[in-house]
Amino acid sequence: MCSAITDPQQGDAYASMRGMILSGELAMGRRLVETWLAERLGLSRTPIREALRRLTSDGLVEFTPNRGHQVVSFSARDVAEIYSCRALLESEAVRLTALQGLPPAAQAHLEALVADARRLFTEATPSAVLRQRFLQLNNAFHDTLYRVCGNATLLRMIERNLAIPAGIRSYFHFSDAQLAASQAAHEGILRAVLAGEDGRAAALMREHIWSAKDCMIDPAASAPDTANPQPPGVEPPAGGPPVLSRA
Repeated sequence: MCSAITDPQQGDAYASMRGMILSGELAMGRRLVETWLAERLGLSRTPIREALRRLTSDGLVEFTPNRGHQVVSFSARDVAEIYSCRALLESEAVRLTALQGLPPAAQAHLEALVADARRLFTEATPSAVLRQRFLQLNNAFHDTLYRVCGNATLLRMIERNLAIPAGIRSYFHFSDAQLAASQAAHEGILRAVLAGEDGRAAALMREHIWSAKDCMIDPAASAPDTANPQPPGVEPPAGGPPVLSRA
């Protein structure tokens, strides 16, 4: 386990660089040069070096002799393995949530998230807006379901596993139809949770995550966005980096 960060600059460097990787601003395969990062973040090279060490420990960065640090790249096999772990961990979190019941505040929040997402698909929302807004609602839906599962160790494992594949998502395009299918899955999962059907809720979550995996690595289901490619190192389009989705 990494030692606690005592220098605020080290913590700032780590948080900033981790966010840049998870958002896709620092793309897969991007070389991480200490001097550029220090200038970019307005810090000295010492906290940058410590942040790179921690990110390497996290599995987000790799070090190669004579080349230095770079953002880790993930293969289709890596994605399949990660999503296999996600299916196990997140279905168990949902099972626990269904078993013990949703607190009233969490239930109200989940129902509002589902309703907001449903409106995106019934009000002819422009595709770019739909994608950005839906993925925000999607992340909140998953976070809220897991947060009330009552197992802090499981939550930490889920969070660590979720961080690893996030940078992949800026390379893939999910169609509006696939996002609508994800919304329908959320509604089914929530119905099962509210009914206390823990086994069914877990099964629906596993299928939901496996469907997302198929969209990530099956060329027939989802393909890289070749119309607007973002090669390693290129800044994301105006308006900020893509929002990354739980599933």
